[in-house]
Amino acid sequence: MGLHTPRLTRSAVPEQKQYERTAQPVQVQNALNLALKLKNRAQMPALLTAIDANKDSVHHALSSLHYVHFARFLPTPDFSALQVVTSYDGDLQSYLMDFVDVLGPIFNAILDFIEGAPSLPVEKYPDEFIDFVNRNDIPSGGVWSAYPEMTVIEIIRPSTIK
Repeated sequence: MGLHTPRLTRSAVPEQKQYERTAQPVQVQNALNLALKLKNRAQMPALLTAIDANKDSVHHALSSLHYVHFARFLPTPDFSALQVVTSYDGDLQSYLMDFVDVLGPIFNAILDFIEGAPSLPVEKYPDEFIDFVNRNDIPSGGVWSAYPEMTVIEIIRPSTIK
């Protein structure tokens, strides 16, 4: 005895629900994904020690800018490169110029370890620093944000109202 397969008719197929399409929100945050190759990967522990020694200064500087969502320094597993991963509001050039202003000495110390670094100090050669960052920025395949239309100021504003 064979299996009986019922024949589907158009009326037997459930009607698909129509979902309302909404426009994608405007993403106000931008990503910076630097991959900075070290001159010598054996120097990664010294570089990470230097970064750690300045973490309070970095935290204070980034907090004062009011448009950095997050930033992190991440060594690659083989210690050949340092990744600088940030999410920020606004345009890249303004962001970088503020970094030069508030974190120039720290970036100079980091860039001493980096192959193909721009002329130092970055405060004296900001255009070279911007070109260097543009050459070493890895484009994102897409950025997801819980608050795509909100700037840092808009996110923190409610916590500043008491």
